[in-house]
Amino acid sequence: MAEYMIRDIPLAVFHTDALIIGSGAASLSCAIHLKRMGCKELLIVTDNRNGGTSRNTGSDKQTYYRLSDASQVPDSPYAMVKTYTQGGAVHGDIAFIESQNSLRAFYNLVSLGMEFPHNKYGGYTGYKTDHDPSSRGTSIGPYTSREMVRVLNAEVMRRNIPIWDQCDVVRLLTDGNKKAIGAVIQNKSKLDDASYGLSVILAQHVVLGTGGPAGFYASSVYPRVHSGSIGLAMEIGAEADNLTESQFGIASIKFRWNLSGSYQQVLPRYYSTDKDGNNPVDFLSPYFDSWESLTHAVFLKGYQWPFDAAKVPDQGSSLIDLLVYHETQVKGRRVFMDFRENLSGNPKWGEFGKAVVHITALEYLQASKAWQSTPIERLKLLNHAAIDMYASKHIDLETEPLEIAVCAQHNNGGLYADIWWESTTIKRLYPIGEVNGSHGVSRPGGSALNAGQVGALRAATRIMGYGCPPADWETLFIACAAQVSDLVGLIQKLSRPSEASMQTTKYVLDKHVSEFQQRMSRAAGPIRALDLSVQAIEEANKQLLTLSELEGIPRVYLPKVLRLRHMVLAQIWYLYAIEMYLTHGGGSRGSFLVIGKEGQIPHPLLDDYRIVGENEKLRLSMQVIFSDCNGQLKERWDACRNVPTEAFWFERVWQEFTKKTYLN
Repeated sequence: MAEYMIRDIPLAVFHTDALIIGSGAASLSCAIHLKRMGCKELLIVTDNRNGGTSRNTGSDKQTYYRLSDASQVPDSPYAMVKTYTQGGAVHGDIAFIESQNSLRAFYNLVSLGMEFPHNKYGGYTGYKTDHDPSSRGTSIGPYTSREMVRVLNAEVMRRNIPIWDQCDVVRLLTDGNKKAIGAVIQNKSKLDDASYGLSVILAQHVVLGTGGPAGFYASSVYPRVHSGSIGLAMEIGAEADNLTESQFGIASIKFRWNLSGSYQQVLPRYYSTDKDGNNPVDFLSPYFDSWESLTHAVFLKGYQWPFDAAKVPDQGSSLIDLLVYHETQVKGRRVFMDFRENLSGNPKWGEFGKAVVHITALEYLQASKAWQSTPIERLKLLNHAAIDMYASKHIDLETEPLEIAVCAQHNNGGLYADIWWESTTIKRLYPIGEVNGSHGVSRPGGSALNAGQVGALRAATRIMGYGCPPADWETLFIACAAQVSDLVGLIQKLSRPSEASMQTTKYVLDKHVSEFQQRMSRAAGPIRALDLSVQAIEEANKQLLTLSELEGIPRVYLPKVLRLRHMVLAQIWYLYAIEMYLTHGGGSRGSFLVIGKEGQIPHPLLDDYRIVGENEKLRLSMQVIFSDCNGQLKERWDACRNVPTEAFWFERVWQEFTKKTYLN
C-alpha cells in the first residue's frame, strides 16, 4: 500500500492482479476460476455482499438453463444455439460459446454442492422454459440463484479469497489508452474520515459483475437492495449493445417476486380496485370470448411469463400483461391476483369449472394430480413451495391477495464485449453477468444464470491468457491521477457546507430517485413511443446537470449522490438507444410494444394500443451505443456474426490448445 495526497486529502493506494467488482454468482464464480488457474493476487469489492439480484430473486421454480444430457431427445450445442439466436440481434459465436460451455458451468456448480434434482440413474432431467423447445431447464426451487451464491461463496471462503464489503466503486480508472487499470472505491463505514472513505485499487485486470439496471424502474421486480452500476463503464467509454431489450413481466410488488409458472397455471382470479382498495372489477373477461380462451391465456402465462409483443394479438398470453399495464398505468387502479377465488368470466359463459377449462390447462393439472376447486388448493398440490416462499415473507396466500404490476425484470442488453467477455473498447475490462449484453431479443428462461457462469469462466481464461506480469504501480497511478483528482474535486464540491439539513437532503434525493424511476418506466417500459423517449432524454440531461450542481450534501448521503449520477448517465444511454431504434422504424419486438397511429389494433377495446409491427431486418444486426471523443452519444449497427461452422479437427485443436494460440 502507498499513500498520496490528492487535493489535500490522503488517499491510500492498493494494488492487485485482478479486481473483481460485485459479489453475485458471476463474480464469485470468476474469482474461483482465477484462483484455480493460478492467479496469485485477486480481490473482490462489493457494496453489499448480502445484496444483489443473484442472492435476492427467484420465481416459482427459478430456472437454470443448460444443454440437455439426460433426455431421449438428442441435443447438441448446435441445436441449442438455434434457440439462443431465434429472436435475432445476437452474435452467433457468443451464443455458441454459451451453449458449448453450459454443461461445464453446470457441473462446476454440481461439484460445489448444488443439489439439482436427478433421477436414480444420475441423469439431470429437465423441463421446458420460456422460448425453449427442448426441456433444457432445471431448478432447485424458488431460490436457485441464491443457492448458487451460497455454494460459490463457501468456495471463495475456503480458498481465502479476500472480499471488501460495504465499498462502493465510484469511478473506474483507465491509463489514458483505453485500458482499465483499477477503480476508486468509497468505504461506507469510513465516510467521516479525512479521505471521505476513498481509496484507490490499481489492477492489471478489472472484472465488472455488478448486475443489471436494477434501480432504474419504478415498476421493478429487481431487489430493492440492488441498483446497478453500468454507468461506471459508460463513463470511461465502454460500448453498450442491445440496450433497448429489457424484459418485463407480471410480479408482486409488496414483496418483489416473479409470478410465473405455477402461480399462473392454477388459474387465480385477477381483479382491480381504486386507490383505496374499493370498487373491485374483474377486468379480464371483456377481452376474451370464452372460458376456454381466458383460461388458456392465463395458464400459458406460466410458461410464457415475460411480456412478449408477439403474444398480444388473438387473445394471447401477453394480452394479460397489457391489460394489467392498462389498469395500473393508464387507469391508475391497483391490480391483484387472488388465489382464494377462481377467475371470473362473462355470465353468458356459465359457471367456472372443470368442464370449461382449456384442455391444455386441464390436462396439465390433472397429470400433476393438482385439480381442485380453488386456485390455492391447486397450488398446494402443484407447488407448495410457492406458497411457503410467500409465507416466509409474512404473506399468506390463503388469506390475502397479491398486489401486482408489469415490472422490469432483466436487461438482455448491456456492455458490449467479445467472445472472451472483454470489453470491445476498454481492454482488460470484463463485464460478466447481466451487465454483459450477450443476449438477443428473446432469451430462453434461465439462460441468464448460464451466461453468468460461462462468462465468468471465459473472462478468467482470458485474464490468465494475458497473464499478470510484475507491474509498475507508481506509473499506473500517475496515468490515472487526473481522473482521481477530478472525482475528489467533485466530492469536495458536493460536500461544501450549506444550510441543508439531513431531512432536507433525504427529501431532495428521494425526489430525484422517484423522478428518475418514473421517467424510465414511462419511456423505456413495455409500451414505447418516439415522442416519449425524446422528452425523457431532455429531462434526464437536465437532471444530470442539476445533480452536478448540488452542494452541502451530508457525508452519509455522498454514496447515494454518486450512484445516482451514474444511473442518470446510464439512463440517457438507454433512452438514446430507444430513440434511435424507433427512428429506424424498429417496431414492436421482444418484451415491448411500439405504439403509433399506423399500428394495428390488438383488440377492438384497445384502440389506444395500435401496435407497430417489427422491422425484422434489424434482427440481423446489433445496435451499439458509444460516446465519441467529444462525449456525444452515437450509434452503429453491427451485423450479427454467424455461428461457427468450421470442423474442429482434434489434432489441430490439440496443437492450438497446447500452444495457447486459441487465445489470440
